[in-house]
Amino acid sequence: METGIISVINTNYCKPHPITIKIETDKGVAYINNEVIFRIKESFSLKGRRVIYDVSGNHVSTLSKKIISMHDRWEVFKGRSIDSSDLLFTVKRSTFFIPEKKNIDFNVYLAKNIKGVWDFKVCAGAEKKSCDISAHGSSSLLAKMTNKEGCFEVEVQPNVDYGFVVALLTIVDEIKYIEKKSTKKDEVKGADTIAGAARIAGAALKLGVSLSS
Repeated sequence: METGIISVINTNYCKPHPITIKIETDKGVAYINNEVIFRIKESFSLKGRRVIYDVSGNHVSTLSKKIISMHDRWEVFKGRSIDSSDLLFTVKRSTFFIPEKKNIDFNVYLAKNIKGVWDFKVCAGAEKKSCDISAHGSSSLLAKMTNKEGCFEVEVQPNVDYGFVVALLTIVDEIKYIEKKSTKKDEVKGADTIAGAARIAGAALKLGVSLSS
């Protein structure tokens, strides 16, 4: 695919040839040719925030989740900032969150976007097995991810900001993690409710037997 330079975070992350990135999501590490390029860490100060660092420990971008949002809204800022003047782009689901909907489809809006039409789209399959990233008005993919045994393997097209791609895939991973965690909580609550109802029923039965004797 031939394309002009697509730089969102840093033009230094735009290479004139295709590249393959591997992201070990459980370790929070991204590689090119087995060399570490980024480390992804959770913010110690606030939950729902991730920070991406380069190999020198410099802040590349900060990913911040909106606590109250029907669209799973995330904002990504330059470096360690969370100031609106350093906003790079915003990510939100293309539709309201539906628990039964396993796929993750969200739109990306650049900070300078004033038209309200998405600039990029991310489509991730169920259980993060695959993910496509495309630009508005283009039928070609900017990047494609395949999940191989818990490791994201990403093919990034020439002249595409791979720092931007890693940030988007970090959000995909976080959304699925949060959903999985929420599902487990609901299952536990459901089991507790059933157990509680059984205890009440058992107590009522014993009381009934006691009264009749």
